[in-house]
Amino acid sequence: MILLHDARILDLTDGSISDLTDVLLSDRVLALGPEARHHARHARVRSIDLDGRLLMPGLWDEHVHVEQWALASRKFLISQTASCETVLKEVAAHVSRRARSNEPILQGFGFRPSLWSSNPNASQLDAVTGDRAVVLVSADLHSSWCNTAAMRKLGIGGNGFLREQDSFDIQTQLSQVDRHVLDGWVGSCSGAAARLGITGIRDMEFNTDVSTWLQREADGRCPLRVEVSVYPERLDAALRQGLATGQSPITDKPGPSRVAMGPLKVIVDGSMSTRTAWCTDPYPAGGGPDGAGIDSVRSEDLVNLMRQAKYGNLQCAIHAIGDRAVSEVLDAFEATGATGSIEHAQLLADEDVSRFAALKVRASVQPLHLVDDRDAIDVMWATRANRCFRFADMVNAGIDLALGSDAPVSPVDPWGAIRVAVERTVGKRPSWHPNQALTLSQAIMASTRHVAKVVRGGPGDVIAVAHNPFDLSGDALAALTSDVTVVGGEVTASAL
Repeated sequence: MILLHDARILDLTDGSISDLTDVLLSDRVLALGPEARHHARHARVRSIDLDGRLLMPGLWDEHVHVEQWALASRKFLISQTASCETVLKEVAAHVSRRARSNEPILQGFGFRPSLWSSNPNASQLDAVTGDRAVVLVSADLHSSWCNTAAMRKLGIGGNGFLREQDSFDIQTQLSQVDRHVLDGWVGSCSGAAARLGITGIRDMEFNTDVSTWLQREADGRCPLRVEVSVYPERLDAALRQGLATGQSPITDKPGPSRVAMGPLKVIVDGSMSTRTAWCTDPYPAGGGPDGAGIDSVRSEDLVNLMRQAKYGNLQCAIHAIGDRAVSEVLDAFEATGATGSIEHAQLLADEDVSRFAALKVRASVQPLHLVDDRDAIDVMWATRANRCFRFADMVNAGIDLALGSDAPVSPVDPWGAIRVAVERTVGKRPSWHPNQALTLSQAIMASTRHVAKVVRGGPGDVIAVAHNPFDLSGDALAALTSDVTVVGGEVTASAL
């Protein structure tokens, strides 16, 4: 148990704060005020003096590809706004700097080809890399760019530019890192997230399962609550475990585990940047077989998968970015009665806003994608830009909104995401479609699973901040961090 002394409790509904009080918590908030001090005298309790800091519910990042996030932290970064020519110069510089490294394949991360005149190819990379094997993974993870030497090592053919499943397969090959080493990187990234005030994540990684995270927890590399998603290829194995979404397995660890089963994750279309998000109207320069993106899963297969998930008490988290994909996924939710979320929901038809709400499907969105994609949208989806990132429309319709990062596509940066959800921009650029902005209360509560306040009996996942976010804006809001992060009554990060 922990006694947090001299806290001021922040109410996320209106930004009001309480008088100084004490809070006693373990997995739940046990007591407040004099009652907390009374109970603390009769138990072994760690006491932390918050010295008037504001106490609020912990933050969740609802969409993280954890291993890809950890791997990306070790790759050389490519400018996301650079032209093809500039990217090639950046790659040449990295190859030169790593001339003596023994890495079998140099890996870069972050390019965005959405506004390039054509897709890149291996020969362009060959011209600046020579025989040194190099693979670049795009910022949205939906494409990979290989030179000829890397293609030989990976045993693949083609022109060096891979999209969707071909790209995912390459990334899986490149992820074959010693498990102990990778888990160390995951632990470092998770610790950094805890310092920002994150107390829970949904892991959307392709090849991770509950047992992987239980081992990380046993090794002290799990400072967060983690809900572990499962992809169709592993659905049968997950169903045999008999765990419902949100349910933790029974372990030998004292107290409840932080690891729980997550949702079934299905990818129905691609991405806007790769011109593979499945849309009703075609892209100006074409995209996918019919110029309007791709559908990665047949509708009947999606329905069957979602029915299996519902039978096994799993929620569904369905990736759909284009408006045609969103509409098809809503059809599947309606046909199956499954519960869960649409991940991204970046482009949304007017008639589907009300369907979202009526079906009680959650919208899991990533505000920082707005910053990354706004310029490309204004070119590729110019006539439909007003239907992108419809956060206000969603909330006003009664849709449950959940914020996340999609890391490593965007950084794990909860306060930066909250800032963009409210201001619809960063820096000095004008606000992009400001009519779709959230209030600060709406944005923060979409990051706390709508827990508004630390109360007796509430979750024991809390953070202490030095400043009231309702007094901040712009860079100051985005720079907010947690001075103390507590998960289930255990301190996972502290700057005190």
